[in-house]
Amino acid sequence: MSTDSPPPRPADLMRHAIDLLSRRARSEAELARALVRRGGDEETVAGILERLRGLGYIDDAGLARRWVESRGTSRGRGVLAGELRRKGVDPAEALAERSDDDERAAALAAAVRKVGEAPRDTDRAAQARLAAHLRRRGFGWGTIRPVLSALYAGSTGDDWEPAEELEDSDDVR
Repeated sequence: MSTDSPPPRPADLMRHAIDLLSRRARSEAELARALVRRGGDEETVAGILERLRGLGYIDDAGLARRWVESRGTSRGRGVLAGELRRKGVDPAEALAERSDDDERAAALAAAVRKVGEAPRDTDRAAQARLAAHLRRRGFGWGTIRPVLSALYAGSTGDDWEPAEELEDSDDVR
């Protein structure tokens, strides 16, 4: 028995692409990777993607907008941008629509979910843990500082600075 199987027919690849899209929205890059893994050559895959785009089944800009709307309530720009890049979508346009007020509201909501509206533990270590949690969620220090000030009114002033090891960069890991 030969291990070399014939390449899949374009109709089979198209059916596979539609099956993938019926489960959830996918970016063009995600579909291309899936079809190549399925054995499609670049030319056939490009033709299928063009046909799906023409039918309106692929819309990377719409996917990015919906992604930011649905996941943006608990994640910052940094994490959202990384997630979109992994999907093969340019995050710039979708994130440009997100205002600084939206970012602060999402950070405050994430912080309240983590520690409640009136945190019981207000020492610097608890504040540093919350700041680290928000950083992992993709929020920048310019967003985190006012959130900490709002939650820890009186115990955190404008001069609060995160521990040096937390503030190494604005990159989200």
